[in-house]
Amino acid sequence: MQRLPLEGIRVADFSWIINGPQIAQWLATMGAEVIKIESQVYIDIGRTNPAGMADRVAGVNRSGFYHALNYGKKAITLNMGNPKGRDLAHEIVRRSDFVLECFPGPTAEKLGLTYAEMKKLKSDIIMISVSLLGKTGLEPSRWVGWGPMACCFVGMFDAQGYPGGPPRQTGGTWPDYAIASSVVFHALAALRHRNRTGEGQWIDASMGETVIGQMHEWFTDYFMNGRDRRQWGNRDDVMAPHNTYRCKGDDHWIAIAVANQSEWEALRRVMGNPSWSDDAKFADQLSRWTSRDELDVHIAAWTRDQDHLELAARLQAAGVAAGPVLDSAELHNNPHLWEWGYWWKMDHHEVGERILPGMPVKLSGAPQLNYSYPPDLGEHNREVFGGLLGLSDAEIKLLIEEKVIY
Repeated sequence: MQRLPLEGIRVADFSWIINGPQIAQWLATMGAEVIKIESQVYIDIGRTNPAGMADRVAGVNRSGFYHALNYGKKAITLNMGNPKGRDLAHEIVRRSDFVLECFPGPTAEKLGLTYAEMKKLKSDIIMISVSLLGKTGLEPSRWVGWGPMACCFVGMFDAQGYPGGPPRQTGGTWPDYAIASSVVFHALAALRHRNRTGEGQWIDASMGETVIGQMHEWFTDYFMNGRDRRQWGNRDDVMAPHNTYRCKGDDHWIAIAVANQSEWEALRRVMGNPSWSDDAKFADQLSRWTSRDELDVHIAAWTRDQDHLELAARLQAAGVAAGPVLDSAELHNNPHLWEWGYWWKMDHHEVGERILPGMPVKLSGAPQLNYSYPPDLGEHNREVFGGLLGLSDAEIKLLIEEKVIY
């Protein structure tokens, strides 16, 4: 049986909710032993979010939100507000390669989850901290914040509005997922560096800086050329048409982008060579770009009665860059994602069979990744405290009674 690349690596995971759990989950998927350190004093919001409860039945082990971000891990409960709890946490850190936390600065300091403290416990530890604007610098490093707040701080919501309109929010908390994906690469690089040099390090990750990295056109154009690119909607510097267009049905859309003359001719053929497309104002790329607003009106009128999935397939077959805007149900049913292996099924002891998203990459040397079930609250207390730390049953029982293991 082939080994996973991170087998033998241990992660002490103090994170919760979204970004930290996804980082730890991807490390677990690649074979790391991730010990998720939770507490009944403050249960992970992912476990209690009512929007994610299977069959709308509440329970700390029933949340799809939690399941999708925490499979492949072990879970223990530990009261970090108790000195004995912190001592036990330190023992886990001494036996780990990574420490992960995603608290605001003051909370991390209160819990002793700083790189200075972790380095005292294990000199070559790799620590990952994820926060709104980073843990160093001025007052903002002390602030609490969610992903959408990072977009506000760096101006994304203002930048991505439509011409003449108000700021527009990006759906969901995508900065959390974006920074998680990014930090996994940093973590692997840090591990490689430690294996080569013996040196650990601190990865201080800022959601704000991650969002800026998604806005390079805005910032580069402003600082190098003095141009303000805010409120361009879906427009492109060169391509036209380049937009999303409404299709038949309830809130169904398609994205279409035409980069050159051959793609324009292909689009015309799929549309049936309508008479309006013969107008000189649409004859070449520059003319179409100059007349892009009028062009969008024509294309939107054509797509309005089309099925977005069928139309995207026809355009792709003709050589036109196009894609349907998929809702959640369509993503679950997407044949490409199933064939590729992105979705996987679990048969959970409380919620039954459910579909979860896998890791969006494949490893040629390890075709089967770690998709073990998401852990129940405190499921691995005896395994970790008795096995890893060597506590006796009597000691564990006393710590449970004292609400240290809690």
